[in-house]
Amino acid sequence: MAAISCLALFFGNLMSGYLMERFGRRISLLFVSLFFLLGWCIIGFANNILHLVLFGRFITGICQGWLGPLGPVYVGEITTPIYRGFFLASLSLGIAVGVFLSHLFGTFLHWSYACQLCGLFPLTAGIILFFAPESPAWLASINRIDDCISSFQWFRGASPAMKLELEKMLAEQSRRDKSKSKFETLKENIKKPEFWKPLCIMVTFFAITQLSGVNVICAYSTDMMKKLMGKRAKDSHAYAAMLSIDVLRCVSLIIACILLRRSGRRPMSLFSGVFTSLSLLGLAIYLYLVEKNIIHHISPFISLSLIAFYIVVSNMGISLLPWNMVGEVFAAETKGIGSGISVMMTSISFFATVKTAPAMFESIGHHGTYMFYGLSTTFGTLFLYFCLPETKDKTLLQIEEYFRYGKKRNTTEKDVIDI
Repeated sequence: MAAISCLALFFGNLMSGYLMERFGRRISLLFVSLFFLLGWCIIGFANNILHLVLFGRFITGICQGWLGPLGPVYVGEITTPIYRGFFLASLSLGIAVGVFLSHLFGTFLHWSYACQLCGLFPLTAGIILFFAPESPAWLASINRIDDCISSFQWFRGASPAMKLELEKMLAEQSRRDKSKSKFETLKENIKKPEFWKPLCIMVTFFAITQLSGVNVICAYSTDMMKKLMGKRAKDSHAYAAMLSIDVLRCVSLIIACILLRRSGRRPMSLFSGVFTSLSLLGLAIYLYLVEKNIIHHISPFISLSLIAFYIVVSNMGISLLPWNMVGEVFAAETKGIGSGISVMMTSISFFATVKTAPAMFESIGHHGTYMFYGLSTTFGTLFLYFCLPETKDKTLLQIEEYFRYGKKRNTTEKDVIDI
């Protein structure tokens, strides 16, 4: 029941890149909203028919995988560089708020009513998107220049700085051969550093996120809270702890969104990676000492404090920034396929971690599982230290030029005018 939607993420990722390039970002988002609503309705009105519940979970999982690359790409293309980090981070905040609300509905309502309430959110999103323009970058890529200018001005205004960015984008699009198929485009770009470098970084970053265990806690919150609170904990205490963790996740993401306006992606990633590793390793060692009776009883204050600290620091970077950066790092012509492959990795890792977590808890214990996640995050943080670039306050063209030429050259306004 928990893993089937994670399995479906993979198929949504396969669809997402093609559909966003073929039909545009906005139309794809409208279809996602429609199928999300359909999936929640199937679950909500299934009563106790298990096969219908699983089928509905599979549909919502496909939609989640479909939305994974699509959401960051659309937001990254419609926002200005100075605010892009904040808005991309708000996607993770939206996920955290959704987790909290679904847990809240499930705590106080019958599951069928909770699912029907969840269906209101994609319905609302579809109504909003119906009145929103298409992405200017996608319109430029299919040579709808007048529509591109109109959309760009709707989202960004018509200030001199915005006009200059629009001119840069149109100049870059005019250089690209639009007659090639997507397969030819992929074949041509796969050896280019501005494609394979960000692809390798994002695939690894997404894998690090899942191997830190962030979604295992979402999937098995109540069981994990019972373990961390000790044998004397009641079910009601576990649900209260779960909701408290959800609230803490939302608050930490709000803080992260604000910090992204002032701090770069790279320092926040490294800060989060280091302290996420320390919190997981600390929790693993504490539970190991309890397991070996060196400490006779679990102290809920210590165990819940460690998991709370983990929730805060992981949401300050490790679980937040891959979704933030996947909408920034790929060039316009490979954005669909690049973001699709990257998010596909997180779908595979998501399914693997959620599916294997119960077996790991059973075989190596909670302390061994947290130790595995902590060590995985440690090695992942080392990778980020050596490979992750800074993208704060850079235009999409500047980021592309960074991967193309490296640190020795940065795109300037003169470069674009010369082009």
